[in-house]
Amino acid sequence: MLSQDFIFDGCTILVHGFSRVVFEVLKTAAQSKKLFRVFCTEGRPDRSGLRLSNELAKLDVPVKLLIDSAVAYTMDEVDMVFVGADGVVESGGIINMMGTFQIALVAHSMNKPVYVAAESYKFARLYPLDQKDMVPALCPIDFGVPIPSKVEVETSARDYTPPQYLTLLFTDLGVLTPSVVSDELIQLYL
Repeated sequence: MLSQDFIFDGCTILVHGFSRVVFEVLKTAAQSKKLFRVFCTEGRPDRSGLRLSNELAKLDVPVKLLIDSAVAYTMDEVDMVFVGADGVVESGGIINMMGTFQIALVAHSMNKPVYVAAESYKFARLYPLDQKDMVPALCPIDFGVPIPSKVEVETSARDYTPPQYLTLLFTDLGVLTPSVVSDELIQLYL
């Protein structure tokens, strides 16, 4: 509910992949008769954005499906970005599906807010400094064509988005800035 004040009539929201929490945010906005449209990335490597676009279409929310590489191309039409999180780390950054970091970079460079919707049970006492500080979550990728054995394929399924590229986190603890996350983690673990 806390996110609803940020979704306004006529806005365009970019989402990446399928997040149950982000879906509930958008579903609540649609049920409140807000008029908005959503750009869904396909969400490689698992194509979870296809699932989200289908669910939103059932709610009569106007949806445009994008290939992941079209984010920069369409960002000028976007008013805000909403993503979920597999984890929220001590710095206020997030671990989420691959591509979240580059979406946040593009949004930041074009002065678009990036909102994260996540439950507090996803807060983790981790402090990654960059992508290589995480144990990779691997996911097989189907390119639809045979890949020669001499070609190496990146199969990491998650990336780390630093806090300076995130605007606000909508959680069951309230609306938080990334810098407040470490304070909330201290309270949770005391």
